[in-house]
Amino acid sequence: MSLAKTQKIRALIYALAFVAIAGIFMSWDKQRLDDDFDKLYFLLRTARLDALNMDTVIIVKFNGSTVSVFNQKDLSATTTTTIPLITQVDYETHMGNDMIVYTWRGTSDYNRRVHGGEIVLKSLLGFRRYIHVNCNGMVREGRYPENESPH
Repeated sequence: MSLAKTQKIRALIYALAFVAIAGIFMSWDKQRLDDDFDKLYFLLRTARLDALNMDTVIIVKFNGSTVSVFNQKDLSATTTTTIPLITQVDYETHMGNDMIVYTWRGTSDYNRRVHGGEIVLKSLLGFRRYIHVNCNGMVREGRYPENESPH
């Protein structure tokens, strides 16, 4: 085999290896985002159910990538977890920013904005997922409804 052919084959192998590694990295990055999303989604839904079932006020406080869940009766953290891909919490309450306050009716008693707010998760490669918590306390995937028309 000639030297030129060997170099072409070697270049092709390197290119294919690069594409394979890039694909694996993209898949891993997307999986991390999905795992963090699922973890936060479950935590928020559980907080809502706890407020409803225990007839108490549950506070979910965000501090960077740390999320703590408190029961207002004794102000003890029932859950503290790290969700590294949280990049923005756009949720304002009368008790402070970067927290969600659940009652048995939802979050409307404490929200500064009618619909609540959103949390943004962003992966290393820039993939994003959004969680929106509305005034009823329902946790949904998607953006905060800025300009929702009344129906």
